[in-house]
Amino acid sequence: MSAGEGLKCQLGMLRDLVGDREVIVVGHKAPDTDAIISSLTFAYLASSVGIKCKACRVGSFQPETRVVLEKVGLPPPEPIDDVRVRARDVMGGGDASVAVGDPVKAAVDLMVSKSLTAVPIVGEGSRVQGVFTIESFARYFIRELASMRLRLDSVPLRNFLKVSRSKVVVGSPEACLDGRVYVGAWGKGSEEARAEEIKGQILVVGDREDVQVWALRAGVSALIVTGGHEVKPAVRELAKASNVIVAVSPYDTYTTLRLLDLSQPVERFAEDPLTVHESALLTEVKQEMVRAGVRVAIVVDELGRLKGIIGRAELVGEAGKPVALVDHNEFSQSVDGVEEAQVVAVVDHHRVGGDVETIFPILFRVEPLGSTNTILWRMAKECGVSIPARLAEAMLYAILSDTLLLRSPTTTPLDREAVKELADLAGVSLDEAVNFMRIAMAANEPSDPRDIVTRDLKVFNVKGVRFGIAQVLTTRPENYLIIYNRILETMAKVAQEKGLRFLALMITDGIDNKTYLMAVGDREPIEKALKIDLTNKPYAELAGVTSRKSQVLPRILKHLR
Repeated sequence: MSAGEGLKCQLGMLRDLVGDREVIVVGHKAPDTDAIISSLTFAYLASSVGIKCKACRVGSFQPETRVVLEKVGLPPPEPIDDVRVRARDVMGGGDASVAVGDPVKAAVDLMVSKSLTAVPIVGEGSRVQGVFTIESFARYFIRELASMRLRLDSVPLRNFLKVSRSKVVVGSPEACLDGRVYVGAWGKGSEEARAEEIKGQILVVGDREDVQVWALRAGVSALIVTGGHEVKPAVRELAKASNVIVAVSPYDTYTTLRLLDLSQPVERFAEDPLTVHESALLTEVKQEMVRAGVRVAIVVDELGRLKGIIGRAELVGEAGKPVALVDHNEFSQSVDGVEEAQVVAVVDHHRVGGDVETIFPILFRVEPLGSTNTILWRMAKECGVSIPARLAEAMLYAILSDTLLLRSPTTTPLDREAVKELADLAGVSLDEAVNFMRIAMAANEPSDPRDIVTRDLKVFNVKGVRFGIAQVLTTRPENYLIIYNRILETMAKVAQEKGLRFLALMITDGIDNKTYLMAVGDREPIEKALKIDLTNKPYAELAGVTSRKSQVLPRILKHLR
């Protein structure tokens, strides 16, 4: 199997793994140009083989990156704070609800047709007022069975007309049904004994005109004629004179009785809902559902409007969000909540940190090249995916940025080859690209001490030692060296805030190809690893050192181990 066939196979397995879920493609915190463009490139590459992707970024991007994106006319990746699963990610049933006052049959029909266990009840403005569940429905009927009598209290007649397709022959459809429900199935001679009992009540009867007349004279509040039988004119006139509702049901008596019961407003069968905000963490929703002892939680927005439902099926079936990591492979450098996510792919050119653990095999591509975009360009060629000219130009600039205009010691022949091919595809000359990136990189230089220290700070944890290495690329290192006191003070504060044993800052001169290094905290590992002495001076000059990844970090790691 060729490299291209192997990669296609891996991407196919990735597509099968994520299904129709959306993969979040994200670079490291405080992303540089390579991380931002890598997110866009991987999302394009994966989408071209049928994987649904969204390019994202953690935090804001650097001025250099903004210049590049504006030059090529590409939108930046979407900002993202964390990848923990929230209520909005798993909820369903946002379109399945009934309104206050609707007949309970509407909720029952919705349950049956959509196989639901709960139906939200909404009022004005879609605000949640209650929830209809199988349990609340059963509890109501258990109480009704105990009373041995069906009673309707202010049930809108229009509800009964709606659920039974009945028609009103006397009275207004806007009237209400009130009273106990009786069936006119008595023998002759027993009517008089029940006359007082049915006064003000509801009588359901067939086509027996004598019973209908008797009931109207006895003072019933409503007369429901079953079987679709015609109501005689004499009965109608008597009903009008007595101000009694008369309706005709197309169903038999038993079905009509059931539909009368199911005409009651749904809120009478409801219970108070457990509501959670759509941004609530799924772990918190689980805890709330267990505490409240409920099967469902209703998801709402900040105004209490219905957004969806979370049931036990959503809790059991939900895995972490699928995430692809580009230009990094360590959780400490990644988006918050990544440890709860399902990492499905890693494409990077840094050392392997070792804390990415997965249940299923994943696409893992780490190569010792100068830029992650070089790897992605190779992957696109292997798969036969055509990269658009604008994206190719952005990839070109990302590789130039990460290799310090091809002068970094991490630059490889494959990076140089990729740069030439991308320049040809984008229709720009390599000299023009290098000159443009000189201008773009100059826009990237911070001036505030805290920005200098934190903008490109990477934190590592090795053998229980937590430390950080920050780097700033510049063409004017003297601008930083003259404020070394302020920088060192800021470094000490940042190291304390982040719990670092030591913190180093590399001020890298991209023109003269050297680095000025400052350090705070326990400087002993840095001094011994790099063979420098910072005892009586604020910084050390490292000729020929420009790469944190290949020239500084490996030597510190070797010393610590």
